[in-house]
This record gives sequence, structure tokens and C-alpha cells, in this order.
Amino acid sequence: MADAKTEKQKVKEITDKLEEGLKELFGSEKYKSYLSTMLKFHNYSFNNTLLIALQRPDATLVAGYQAWQKNFNRHVNKGGEGNPYPCPCPL
Repeated sequence: MADAKTEKQKVKEITDKLEEGLKELFGSEKYKSYLSTMLKFHNYSFNNTLLIALQRPDATLVAGYQAWQKNFNRHVNKGGEGNPYPCPCPL
């Protein structure tokens, strides 16, 4: 009987820690920032939205390579560098 109580206590502790962690996650500024990015780019996948949120949370327009060429007449210069804003996330 003592083992059953101990097991119930362990489950309760784990559940309490999980609930606390979820409250911290969903109440954090990073999560709010991610949701804001999702609002702007709802057609993008989870991974792409996450990358946008990490690299440029203030982004208002995201387009692929060909879209930049066709729609905006923007081209990559020969020898041009990549994104001048390095990703703050550990890769």
C-alpha cells in the first residue's frame, strides 16, 4: 500500500512539473512572438514559421528565390553574401 501511495505522489509531482512548464512556455514572450509571426505567415509550415520568428521576428514579407526575381525584379549579385542578419539560434 505504501508503494502505491509513493507511486501516486511521483505521478502527481511529474504532472505538477509538466503543468508548471507548460504555463511558463505558453506565457513567455518568445511564444507570443512566435504566435505573432504565425499570424503573418499562416500559410507557411511550422518549421519555416519558426525560422522566420527566430531570424527576423519583425519580418513583414517573405518570398522564395524565384518569387523575388519574378514579382519584385530583385536578383542576387554574383559573389553576393547570404543573409546579413545571422540566425541567433544554435545550429
